[in-house]
Amino acid sequence: MIKLASIFCIALVVEVGVARGEIPINSGSIQRESEQFIPNAEVSLRSDIQYLASEELRGRSVADDTIDVAADYISGRMSGVGLDTTMIDGTAFQPVSIPIAVQAGEASQNYVKFEFASNDASNAELDQQKSNIIAADLDRDMMPMTVGSATGDVQAPLAFVGYGITAPEFQYDDYAGIDVSGHVVIVLRKEPQASDPDGRFNGVKHTRHAFFATKMQQAMKRGAVAVIFVSDAESTRREVQQIQTRIDGELSRKKRLNDQLQTLPTEAINTRAALLDKIATIDSIVGGMEIKRSAAQSGVMEISTAGSPAKGKNIPAISVSRTLISDLLQQTANNTQARTLVEFESDIDSTFTPQSQILDGVTASVSVSIEPSSRVSNNVIGVLEGRGNLADETVIVGAHYDHVGMGGVGSLAPGTIAIHNGADDNASGTAAMLAAAANIKTKLADVTDHRRVMFIAFTGEERGLLGSKFYVRNPRFPLENTVAMINLDMVGRLRDNELTVYGTGSANTMDDIVERANASLADNGGAFSLFKVPTGYGPSDHQSFYEVGVPVLFYFTGLHNDYHRPSDDFGKIDFGGLTRITDIVTESCRLIAISPDRPRYVETEKKFKMRWQKTAVLGVSLSDTENEWGTPMVFVSALKPGGPAINAGIREGDQLVQIGKDRVQRSGDVLSSLRGKRPGEKLEIRVLRDGNVIVIPVNLAERD
Repeated sequence: MIKLASIFCIALVVEVGVARGEIPINSGSIQRESEQFIPNAEVSLRSDIQYLASEELRGRSVADDTIDVAADYISGRMSGVGLDTTMIDGTAFQPVSIPIAVQAGEASQNYVKFEFASNDASNAELDQQKSNIIAADLDRDMMPMTVGSATGDVQAPLAFVGYGITAPEFQYDDYAGIDVSGHVVIVLRKEPQASDPDGRFNGVKHTRHAFFATKMQQAMKRGAVAVIFVSDAESTRREVQQIQTRIDGELSRKKRLNDQLQTLPTEAINTRAALLDKIATIDSIVGGMEIKRSAAQSGVMEISTAGSPAKGKNIPAISVSRTLISDLLQQTANNTQARTLVEFESDIDSTFTPQSQILDGVTASVSVSIEPSSRVSNNVIGVLEGRGNLADETVIVGAHYDHVGMGGVGSLAPGTIAIHNGADDNASGTAAMLAAAANIKTKLADVTDHRRVMFIAFTGEERGLLGSKFYVRNPRFPLENTVAMINLDMVGRLRDNELTVYGTGSANTMDDIVERANASLADNGGAFSLFKVPTGYGPSDHQSFYEVGVPVLFYFTGLHNDYHRPSDDFGKIDFGGLTRITDIVTESCRLIAISPDRPRYVETEKKFKMRWQKTAVLGVSLSDTENEWGTPMVFVSALKPGGPAINAGIREGDQLVQIGKDRVQRSGDVLSSLRGKRPGEKLEIRVLRDGNVIVIPVNLAERD
């Protein structure tokens, strides 16, 4: 499900895992054959989710090649249950172009050169013996940055302006007494004394002056024509570690694949070839990551590190390696003490005095080219053809199969590079769709008049419903003959038997269809306690269809605090509940498929609120950071008005150190401490405020 734009309040979630005595099905090799699946709903649900949420698929990001592996798997499963998977030019795949991010253009258009003028004609012969140009090459020494949207060439004198900060409230101004109009400026990342808890700029927490956008605004305000950003040593260390973690993960995956190779029988030729192909892909990925690691070690930041540019006028921005900038500073004519970059930083931090200066005799030539980037990912389509008088009309059952990969775009675990497995979001919906396909095929086998049922696994949902939006613009069968769309997104975490259904007011018959389908479960595991929401709008793929006049139903078990985090994993899926949800979806689809009269579209309110599971909340937003020694810390970054935390006296800026008996170092520790708690329970929370530990009793409340 796409990320919701709302303040995140820490919530309790009761986890439903594998039933006692049951052994999870091993995901095994990435190569799976459809005939291996037993036609039993719960078995197939377990197998499908464990595979789609496996480490091998790395979170199914549309920016990762494993999204294609997932698509192949789903296509094979559709074929295995008897669907026609040849509807799109003889295949199951409808290609969708997904904007990923921007990327650097050609190396010939991305560079920076620093040229030194000769200061002494008598030393011309000596000048000719040494290079008077320092050049930064793309990837290795420099990278354009998206915070500066301007592209093209700039040639101008150079200035060093420290942290590029003007902060009257802290009596600090890097631009005091220096005119940088018409200059390229070198700007340090973060703020003075950033690693000092007692630093004048709010200690280890950043003020707005540390933001790249603020630094860009200050530079443009003073007439600079381009900005060269230089990363700090601590951020450099952290980014190298993050890349190394990704490399280690890929190498671990390669080892598992090599281990599988060793156990294959000689006759498994196709499986062996597939595994070798995946190993070669991993080698390619690792090679690229090693290049990134080398660049990160020198302090070169990623193209999107600084975020997107502000609206309006902008100037080019680039990141240049710490090593190269240090060499440059040591060679400048007016730097008589030949200070290195580290010495400049140390002098500013120790004295809280700007060290800005025009670098006399140095001209910077900056060239920046940034291009949009996209990749093709596929909607996966399988069809059960209709019969008789209703055969030309279509019912769609859909679920998105992409997720947020290793983090970054869409993740609610900021700064975390780890596999976001997406077991509930939305391996659960994809698996339920596949299980429903098998059930529906059986239930309609002897029906003489029924509509076509099309099953679609959508790509690009996490990037803004892109797969479903593409389909409604390019439908395989006419939308005017598409009578309904049933969407499954996050259906694996049933709690208190409460199932939420959106779209019950999207057509004249939808409420009745849901009630009848639910009643059919009375003798088969029991009916659900339904929470019905009339609107056909909402942040998932059904909205794309509803906006073009197709009635919808959206089945959903609620948001939880593993949503868009690495902790959304297989062991937390309630397979008993998911099997019953598959049953109600099957019956809903059957009723729509066989009804002589199609549902009549009804317009509903656009207002909607995504439901959380019934939870106890603390009512805080959290920020993860580290101190100068790399020790993780968690700060309260925002408080919900009227929430338990603010009522108890917790303040924004407090560092959480302990909840009950549990030590807190990361936001995940807070989530873990709250699990198993109920509204009304009292917790003792220890916070660090102004150097003092304060014990605050908090009464948890129920989420609104």
